[in-house]
Amino acid sequence: MSRLVVITEGLTSVSHELGTRWVTIGRADSNAFQIVETSVSSQHCEVLLRGNELVVRDLRSTNGTFIGGRTVTEAVLPPGQTLRLGQVELRLEISAPASPTAPLTTAPAATEVPSSAPVKITGAKGDGLKIYRVLFVDDSMAFLEMVTDLFGAQKNKTWEIHTAGSADKALVILQQKLIDLVVLDIGMPLLNGVQLLGLIHQRYPNVKKVVLTGESDDSHRAACLANGAELYLLKPGDEDGWRLIFNLLSSLLRWEDRNDFVSPLSDAGLYNVIQLECVGGNSSILEVRNQQTSGEIYIEGGAIVHASAGKLVGEKAFHQLLSLTDGEFRLIPFRAPAERTVQSQWEALLAETARLREEENYSADDGDTILITKKSVAKKAIPTPSPSSPAAPPPPPKPIPDEPSQPEARRSTSGMNSITLEEMVEADTTLIPKPDGKGPASDSPKK
Repeated sequence: MSRLVVITEGLTSVSHELGTRWVTIGRADSNAFQIVETSVSSQHCEVLLRGNELVVRDLRSTNGTFIGGRTVTEAVLPPGQTLRLGQVELRLEISAPASPTAPLTTAPAATEVPSSAPVKITGAKGDGLKIYRVLFVDDSMAFLEMVTDLFGAQKNKTWEIHTAGSADKALVILQQKLIDLVVLDIGMPLLNGVQLLGLIHQRYPNVKKVVLTGESDDSHRAACLANGAELYLLKPGDEDGWRLIFNLLSSLLRWEDRNDFVSPLSDAGLYNVIQLECVGGNSSILEVRNQQTSGEIYIEGGAIVHASAGKLVGEKAFHQLLSLTDGEFRLIPFRAPAERTVQSQWEALLAETARLREEENYSADDGDTILITKKSVAKKAIPTPSPSSPAAPPPPPKPIPDEPSQPEARRSTSGMNSITLEEMVEADTTLIPKPDGKGPASDSPKK
């Protein structure tokens, strides 16, 4: 097995075996090959073994990537030469020479990642399912390989995944393919992600756009949302996080823009957005509205700090907005609220909302209270007279006038279906059926 070996004094025991996939090298523990040394960036470069050579791509490192003493952005390390990352030197060791009788397969250039071939999907009865074309744009080939494998293996395989390692490659794919969703990183060389986002929004306004990055920066976040991004998400670090990302992107693909609002509330995507914003420690505002009411949920540094809906504020407003079953919502850049009315943790707020949906139906007006109507109303008990007081004769019954029956007053809102946080993370879809199994059937894919 070929391997990359550190030859710098003090680190000589560090090495990594190379296979057929891209390998990221850096100081952070998220890299496949971790080198803990101060001159090495958190994610310094990535390499790919190709025959007896090593393809090397710098990932915007601070102290540079060098081959033969020269700084490189993308190059090939031939046998016998030294690779230097900052002040750390490495050498490629080939365990066995390539067989002369077996011709080497020419790999594509390092900036090109072949897109997946179109796949025809059929349901259980042979009916065709809609396939969405999703373009991932990132300067890390290892990341693009990972998302292709991860999301391409999801249930029903309803995504046709395309990848681009640079802005120019992304624009070529957008020109040649009818892409439904672009997911891009903002940390890219030459034309960065924010600039590329604005260009895509200008040329292809109907294409949905999501920023998926490792940079948690409020200024970048505000710039991306202002330049056409529907969502600004942080790259997760575990499988559950990636499952949640997949569910949210799947919901986004089914959303239809109306009056600049991103999602209909019936898709229950609001729950996913709140969880992702809070888990990521983000700051944003969720605007929610329907024909009866409108309101805002303020998230600051991953905490829900304020909510308003009509004359309601605080947790009552939060529960009221999440009880809506029809309407729309969108994510906008954060601004400080006039007051902070919510002190509870976001996990407790979502759990309480789920509990209320199970047990109660909401009905509200623009007053300062929420009226809770139980599913069944008990008969009013007749008080028992005290033994110490004389029994009073019952009053004569009053005649009941004949009145025409009145239709039941229509509620302005009704409770949504219940979903726990654990169910949300594990779900393949964000559409949850009603607990009693009644109600209109969902047109979303079944689990």
